[in-house]
Amino acid sequence: MYLSHFGLKEKPFQISPDPRFLWLGETHKEALARLKFGIHDNRGFLLLVGDVGTGKTTLINGLLESLDENVLVATISDPGLEKLDFYNFLVRAFKIDKQFDSKGDFLVHFIHFLHKAKADNKRVLIIIDEAQRLDHEMLEEIRQLSNIETQTSKLLNIFLIGQIELNEALLETRNRALLQRITTRYNISPIPGKEVEEYIKFRLKVAGSEKNPFSAGAIRQVIAFSKCYPRLINVICDHALLTGFVKGKKKIDARIVKECAEDLSISVEKMDPAPKTGLLQTISNLLFYPLHRPLISFPIYGLLIVLLAGMAAYVYFPEILPADKLFKPAGMEEKTGTSTFSIPKPAPVSSTTGSGQNGPAPETLPEAATPAPAVAEKPVPSPPEATAAKEPAMSSAELEAYLNRTFTIRFQMDSNEFSDDAYGLMNRIARVIKQKSDLKVAVSGYTDSLGNYEYNRRLSEFRATVVKSYLVGQGVAPARIATDGQGPENPIESNATREGRAANRRVEILLSE
Repeated sequence: MYLSHFGLKEKPFQISPDPRFLWLGETHKEALARLKFGIHDNRGFLLLVGDVGTGKTTLINGLLESLDENVLVATISDPGLEKLDFYNFLVRAFKIDKQFDSKGDFLVHFIHFLHKAKADNKRVLIIIDEAQRLDHEMLEEIRQLSNIETQTSKLLNIFLIGQIELNEALLETRNRALLQRITTRYNISPIPGKEVEEYIKFRLKVAGSEKNPFSAGAIRQVIAFSKCYPRLINVICDHALLTGFVKGKKKIDARIVKECAEDLSISVEKMDPAPKTGLLQTISNLLFYPLHRPLISFPIYGLLIVLLAGMAAYVYFPEILPADKLFKPAGMEEKTGTSTFSIPKPAPVSSTTGSGQNGPAPETLPEAATPAPAVAEKPVPSPPEATAAKEPAMSSAELEAYLNRTFTIRFQMDSNEFSDDAYGLMNRIARVIKQKSDLKVAVSGYTDSLGNYEYNRRLSEFRATVVKSYLVGQGVAPARIATDGQGPENPIESNATREGRAANRRVEILLSE
């Protein structure tokens, strides 16, 4: 409809996985290079994992286009097959003209096929898409196929492609034999934001136009709304071209992109205009730095953590840790689990809800749809004693509403900062704890399943400690609060979706008698 209006020969932003439109930026170029090497070097098991819409299928089609005739390929796009159906589908893909009624019969013919391919200097590749749908039994069958080899080389390459939860399945103890056989792997991420404009220009050029109708402001909006996921970029840009055509405009501006995002019900999470430089963020960055970039020795790293923790305690809790006790004499024992720092109140950057797992929460806290830009840090308001003096005691009915319930503080990805709602909830919880001297308080941190397991566990533990620190700053005795970090354990939503992962990034506060 809009092709002639923008000088195009075909639609540039269709979501079909056409390999002609494969954008080889930094992410996809590295993924393609690793996979091609794994196939040509007969590495055996290969793994490609990525979130929905990151371009896995397009990348695979591009890989298939690059392979020569000496690679024999069978692609299975629906792995939800029974065992014999799987085998019969496989042999038909390899043009073995026979129907099998048993696994033994299949193996006899398939092994003969693999040895013949080896004699003809051909490589054999099985590509299994949507591999996260494979159950343990089928994963084990596929692993056993990889056992077909000679003394000097593999006879079969198996390429597993799936969503993020495939990583979780492979980490299960019962699948460890398969996990150990994976020699080439790549976790594909959204394309870098700096490449989005080139991505758009590339697809327009393939579609027949050297002109880019998207203004700089429009591209910024595309980045914001799509989070740099190729599929969402395509959906938004296609809708924007159609809207521009309907409005009779040759140039797509930011207003058109926003209008399209609203039509498509796509929300945006605004990025902070500047990096956070607060003390808490500095401590957080140093705490998890070695897990990503091991360029700093652990003794130095540990010393930095101790110094920063001491500085934080001195600045924010002089009444708890006065200057003359900042460095204790040798042999003096520190109380385990006592937090010595609090956090300046940041700008709202994450959604927070109070939820009762054993019943409705006493208050419903609205979830922030669009976080506000970051502002300068400000100190925590009045000291705990002054605050407590101004607040009337809570009635028995009010206290009852908080007992034996779990309340949830949510966090954005790789963030340890609270929203305004989180401060309000924690202030109320602190009042309850101080008024009920026999109350037990358990603070547990959780993360989504993305990334390194140990990193996630430590991040969840750190977030739990951050929440404890704030409650301590409000006058709660540290010894009354128990903390632990569970990492990706006990998810409350599926980690297969962005919304589910956001729900799993949380700290739970359980108040029990």
